[in-house]
Amino acid sequence: MALWILAGSNGALSSRRRFAVAGLLAGALLAQGCAAAERVALLRYSVPVPAQWQPQPPASSFRLAQFRVPAASGAGDGEVVVFHFGAGQGGSAAANIARWTSQFAGPDGKPVSPRTEAFTTGGLPVTLVELAGTYARGVGGINGAPRPDQKLLAAVVEAPEGNVIFQLHGDRATVDANRGAFVDMVRGWKP
Repeated sequence: MALWILAGSNGALSSRRRFAVAGLLAGALLAQGCAAAERVALLRYSVPVPAQWQPQPPASSFRLAQFRVPAASGAGDGEVVVFHFGAGQGGSAAANIARWTSQFAGPDGKPVSPRTEAFTTGGLPVTLVELAGTYARGVGGINGAPRPDQKLLAAVVEAPEGNVIFQLHGDRATVDANRGAFVDMVRGWKP
């Protein structure tokens, strides 16, 4: 099944359209009862998303898509979020990596070092980052309560419409179990 979402003339979706699109997407994927990855539209591109990731209505107007990732054994659920703030918005890959790194601490309370990888997908540059430890996930510049044994996989795709940021976060075991699917999603980016 291919599902394409049309954005407005400036490439942005209103929050009402995003909510409606997410609902349609969720219904379409659930109705399919599919076991294999499905392609999901993001702006004028598409990516493969595993059927076990459950679509959710985006929690903000900056989220193109949002999925609940079922928990690994003995762990909590994870979440995949795809952000787009618009052309020239949302910060560079380096700025985002610095911010995400500031939200993590090792078991000794000291900063952790990000693991990064650069590649291209669909002809566009991508920076993939991986962080693990105690995570104080921030929203709006305010860090949340620290949660131990967490992991973040994030990818910044440098699209002409502005950076598109993919994030998979949650308990380390859940993120580790879904790492391959997340990387496949990012590498599967196509116009």
